[in-house]
Amino acid sequence: MLYTIENECLKVSINDMGAELQSVFSKKTNVEYLWQGNPEYWAGHAYNLFPTIGRMIEGKYIYKNKEYAIRLHGLARYYEFALEKQTANSLVFLFKDNEETRAAYPFRFEFRAIYTLNGNALTVRCEATNLGEEPLICSFGGHPGFNVPFDKGNFDDYYLEFDKNTISGTPRQQLVSVNYFMEDKTAEYPLVDDTKIPLRHDLFDCDAIILENTPRCVDIKSPLTSRFVRVKFDDFKFIGFWHTVKKDAPFVCIEPWTALPAIEGKTTNLETKANMYHIPTGETQGVEYIVEIHE
Repeated sequence: MLYTIENECLKVSINDMGAELQSVFSKKTNVEYLWQGNPEYWAGHAYNLFPTIGRMIEGKYIYKNKEYAIRLHGLARYYEFALEKQTANSLVFLFKDNEETRAAYPFRFEFRAIYTLNGNALTVRCEATNLGEEPLICSFGGHPGFNVPFDKGNFDDYYLEFDKNTISGTPRQQLVSVNYFMEDKTAEYPLVDDTKIPLRHDLFDCDAIILENTPRCVDIKSPLTSRFVRVKFDDFKFIGFWHTVKKDAPFVCIEPWTALPAIEGKTTNLETKANMYHIPTGETQGVEYIVEIHE
């Protein structure tokens, strides 16, 4: 079921399946900015990633010396959420553990996806509450796709741009293996004019570009239009850029992540995996990113 919030600037729709964002529509220009899930390229729109991100080796990980199987990007995207609260400008969706989730992820939890609209900005907040007796080990991530082009021109007329006033050195790329796992290696990722990544379809022939040591704000822009999309991700260590591998897909995903997928050739031990949240019993922790539409 779709739920909608809107104001004078934007109309936003969210599906209770995965609490997944479905539309970011400008009422000012009648333009849809969010990717609409054409299955020829990618059927998704904007997954919520929890409690794991990306792939595990053979779809498995270890926790307390026991092996568990979990799907791509964790659990949240595969389950229907309950609408917990709705106001004029916000929606709160709730997903709780159940017998099926505990077979894949042996924790008691509540996970909330909270959408708040304020002018031209949509805040997407994800929170996890630990209902169990052991620390809740998890990660958070976003996966919103944006139409490119969203105004004049073609895909390669657009570029990604970081805030030049907050760049503190060259970003580093987390290298991806031919099997789409992490290589556990990094390399410098120079930016054009110290701020930009020009978009080309072949950028994504080896899967996502995953960066760290970047400013926590990135725009999708083109010299052919004054409109742009901005994503702020202060709470996230990593940012990924992706579209369907070896396709001329007319979108780009901007993916803020708190942790990384599995390392090539290594079965993940959840207790020692880097950058994971370890939420104490009874506590709630979360992250948020903000999508701004500038017209």
